[in-house]
Amino acid sequence: MDTETRCAVLAGLTFFSGLIFGLGMGVLLAPQSGSRTRRHLRTMVEDMGERATEWVEDAKGTMNGMVDRGRTIAG
Repeated sequence: MDTETRCAVLAGLTFFSGLIFGLGMGVLLAPQSGSRTRRHLRTMVEDMGERATEWVEDAKGTMNGMVDRGRTIAG
């Protein structure tokens, strides 16, 4: 890996680390009750889980379609 690539990767990691840290601090210092914050976080995590499940199902469908097309071409 050359120097420019390392610098770009380091800059990206630094940016995303700062973003995650900032989001975490924002949640911890939010002017709302702890129970409300936990409820909000739980809802966000559940939504992300549902989206991840949808993405996995879409990826499986795409891969199965590609395999079927490959079998048709090779067949």
